[in-house]
Amino acid sequence: MILVLAAAQALTFLGSLLLLGGTFARRALTPAHPAPRWLGLGGVLLALGAALEVGGTLAGLGFLTPTDTLAYLTDTGPGRAALTRVMGAALLLAAELSGWPVLFPVLASGVLLWGEAGGGHGGAHGLATRALTALHAGGMGVWLGGVLALLTHPAPTPALARRFTPVALGGVALLAGTGLLLTLAHAGNLLTLPGSAYGRTLLLKLACVALALLAAVVVRRAFAHSSNVRPHLALEALLLLAVLGVTAALVTTPPPTHVHPQARLSRP
Repeated sequence: MILVLAAAQALTFLGSLLLLGGTFARRALTPAHPAPRWLGLGGVLLALGAALEVGGTLAGLGFLTPTDTLAYLTDTGPGRAALTRVMGAALLLAAELSGWPVLFPVLASGVLLWGEAGGGHGGAHGLATRALTALHAGGMGVWLGGVLALLTHPAPTPALARRFTPVALGGVALLAGTGLLLTLAHAGNLLTLPGSAYGRTLLLKLACVALALLAAVVVRRAFAHSSNVRPHLALEALLLLAVLGVTAALVTTPPPTHVHPQARLSRP
């Protein structure tokens, strides 16, 4: 069951990346690139992730009828989050492919991210934590979306890199700030992170992010020296994809703050 939910989260994150990050890149970084088919693939992966999440949850509970599915999607927080996520993805895809003004994809991205933030731990700590989770996911989507756009662009020039650099720095700053606040909300004391499965998984994620930052520095130097940047961009992209994979596992791992107080007292 946990593996199914982790796979669902991985599909959701990847789909969100391709759709949201790709839309950002087309609007602000590499006009008309990536191709619309990549945005469509993102929408499909996101919908599959939502279906797998809902189906796996209902199968685990033994609720398999259409009535059960409808009730889950409309009466529970995780169900409404999955529905909101898919609706936001559909709106974003329509807005970008139809060339609507920038306000529409921005609003659609907000709907998508709000739904994504409500599917895991972000939906369990109130609106403020959910908003932080949405911003965190958005920062990652913009960063990785830009990296993939540069990697797959026919001519990744230094001019494109210079245009992306301030955006990437903003995404990293957003990730760092929201990540710290979310860690405090979910794990409590930072010094106790190695003592829980959630904390160890989080530390692995932080290590991957740190390596991705080092790779980003190498990429910028390669652009500055006009050398072959694709291998370095590929490394940065792979490390960020690893971050998404670890995050999918993190979402399915109960944080220490979710453990019932009685259970904490009973631990040796």
